[in-house]
Parts: sequence; structure tokens; C-alpha cells
Amino acid sequence: MRRRSQSGGIIGIFMGLVAVAMVGFFCLVIFGLYVAHNVRVEHTRNGSDETVLLDTPVGSMKVRPHQRLDPKAVGIPIYPGAVREDRDTNAASFEFDFDSRHKEFSVLGAEYTTSDSIDRVRNFYHQELPHWMISKSRHGRFQMEYTEDGYKRFVVLSERHGRTRIGLASVGEPASN
Repeated sequence: MRRRSQSGGIIGIFMGLVAVAMVGFFCLVIFGLYVAHNVRVEHTRNGSDETVLLDTPVGSMKVRPHQRLDPKAVGIPIYPGAVREDRDTNAASFEFDFDSRHKEFSVLGAEYTTSDSIDRVRNFYHQELPHWMISKSRHGRFQMEYTEDGYKRFVVLSERHGRTRIGLASVGEPASN
């Protein structure tokens, strides 16, 4: 009676795995080519207004940057005497259309600094925004946040080089922002 060789079984398993990997890779390449062929990116500029439209087989996304949004407009007070660090507002609105659903939201971020202590700035925001959730992060960072109906706002405080840095941000529907 002859003994079967185990190396033949191992080679068969290895060849099967290689075949599955090749089929998976082929499918990934075909999917990538399909998406690349069917995705359209359109960039338009009208004066200072700019829009980027990304159209895909599953839906579309429209992005509009905003240059002059004010954190006060979204309900986040600016610390008195704080100086704006980022000259660009770092804000944009996004519109998503997938199937029959349409979703819109905006993102706003701004950074300020002051020579006042982080404790003094924290007390100001605690008094101005008493209903916000407070958490203290690692490395002396202090964060407050407020969420209502899917609309989220943040205040993040930190110290660097003897100055208190104040980060303000919001994410939510444009009607809220």
C-alpha cells in the first residue's frame, strides 16, 4: 500500500489561495476602472464663489468653501480680546445626494489666541455656555461640546508658548450654521 504525499495537498491549497487572490485582485481592478470611468469632478469658480461637484454612480457631493463665516453666527462666543490666528476661516458646506435622499451640512473652524491664562478663558466659556458638556483631555487640553438635533459645536483650549489657544468648531445642517 502506497502512502500519499502531503506535499501534493499543500501545493493544491496554496494554488487555490493564489487563484482566489488573483480573482479578488481582478475584481478590484475592474471595480476601480468602473468607478474611475464613471466619476466626474467639476470645479467652477464665479468671482470669489467656488464649487466642486463630485458625481459618482451612487450619488453626488457638492462642496463650497466659505471664506468669511463668523463663529458668533453659530452660537459660539469669541473670548474678549482674543486674536484670530488663522486668516482663512476653514469653513465649507457639503451637499450629498444619494438615491432619493438629500443631506446637507456645514463645517466651520476657527482658531484664536490670547495672553490670558487657560483658567481665565475656561471660566469665561463655562459662564457663557453653562449647559455644554465639559471634558479635560490629556496634556492640559480642555474641551467643551454641545450637541442638539445632530448639530455639534466645540470649544477646545490649550496652552502653547505662554498663550492660550482657543479652537472653535461646528458641524451641522446649514440652517443651523
